This record gives sequence, C-alpha cells and structure tokens, in this order.
Amino acid sequence: MRRLLRPAPAAALAAALACATARPQPAAPLPQGLDDGAARASLGRFARDLGDRRFDDALRLLSARWRDAYTPGRLAVDFAGGGPSAREAATRVLAALASGAVLERAAGRARLPLGEGRAAVLVAEEGSWRVDAIE
Repeated sequence: MRRLLRPAPAAALAAALACATARPQPAAPLPQGLDDGAARASLGRFARDLGDRRFDDALRLLSARWRDAYTPGRLAVDFAGGGPSAREAATRVLAALASGAVLERAAGRARLPLGEGRAAVLVAEEGSWRVDAIE
C-alpha cells in the first residue's frame, strides 16, 4: 500500500525556503563617537564577540596595529590557545562594564580597570574607540 505525502502548508514552506536562502547578517556598524558610552559599547561588543566566537566581528573592533597583524582565523587560534584565561578576560571586561567601573581617559586613550592590576585599553581611531589591549 502506498502512502501519499500531504503538501506542506504554505506558511511552513515559505519559512523553510527563507531559512534555506537566508544570507548572513552584515556586521553591525562600529559604535561611533568618542564619549564614554561609545567606549563602553565598543569594549562590550568586543568581549561578547569573543565569547560568542564571532572573530570576524571582533577583529573589526581591534586597533589598527592589531587589525594589520591579525586575521579572524589567527584571532580564533590565539583566543583558543589562551584557554580559560582568555575567556576569563572577556568575562572580566563584561563584569567591569556591568558594575559601572569608571573609564580613565587621557589623550586619545581610555582604560577600564579590571582588577588585580589588569585593564582593558582602547584607542581613538577614525572617530571610534578600538580595543588595543586587555592586560
């Protein structure tokens, strides 16, 4: 005995086709401005991108000297090679931002203290804050 398949409802078929043909979302624009809010946004996004393993997006938030030296693949390898301490650094950044830690700013640089003598350092480039170090 043959079993006939019922046609999928139009909505289900449309949803399946939309998923099958979906294009990757373009990366969100860089946070613009050189105020504290923009610095915090850039740093938070960088830490979340690392945690979510979105290395293409994280690379865009690095300072020029690091963008010139890195590829998304190399950033992924270095992040993985850093083991738990690399993930901990990203977590420390997010925790410091959530706690309202004060940014220290001077001459085109911003520093967010992370405790135990560590800090995240940003530099002003082309109207945006870029991550230069997480010490």
